[in-house]
Amino acid sequence: MSDNPEKDVYDVLNELWRKELESEGLIKLPEDLARKLKEYIGSLKHYLKVSDKETLSAEIKEAAVEAVSRLVRELFELRLRKILRHVLNNTQPENLFQFEMRFYPNLLKLIQDYREDVEEMATAVAYQDWEQVKSRYEVVSFLKDVDQIVGPNLEVYGPFKAGDVASLPAETARNLELASVVRIIKVLEPRI
Repeated sequence: MSDNPEKDVYDVLNELWRKELESEGLIKLPEDLARKLKEYIGSLKHYLKVSDKETLSAEIKEAAVEAVSRLVRELFELRLRKILRHVLNNTQPENLFQFEMRFYPNLLKLIQDYREDVEEMATAVAYQDWEQVKSRYEVVSFLKDVDQIVGPNLEVYGPFKAGDVASLPAETARNLELASVVRIIKVLEPRI
């Protein structure tokens, strides 16, 4: 590092920003970036608290805080756009920074829920003049492997593998759906 730590931090951030801008994927950020930025900004703010605000040195330090803050925001705005592209394509990005690792799964879940809601709405519109077939049985799709199941009529069903489709007594199907073992498939017919 040189004698001018402001220039060093600014140069490092500027280089990271440039690489992020030029890179298709997320670049790897230094693990200690957040700590170094906090220390650097903290030391500048401490200097500004104890110094005469009218001095040229104080104005330079204030400008340095603003420049570094702006670069940090721009760097992470670039990264956010890339992360959003991954979320929309349902792909896992590499080189997520610490807080991005916590943020990405939540964002992915929100987008998946949104898409499911849109799909349900589209299905509801497409089948608005249809009605569910009345039956003592429900058609289900298994979400996980299951050994044999004993229904309320003491009949044995199964075993089933994830992805299997079967017809089960309605009560059994609802209980298995509550346990996240199956997903009930609604069987519809046109209203007459």
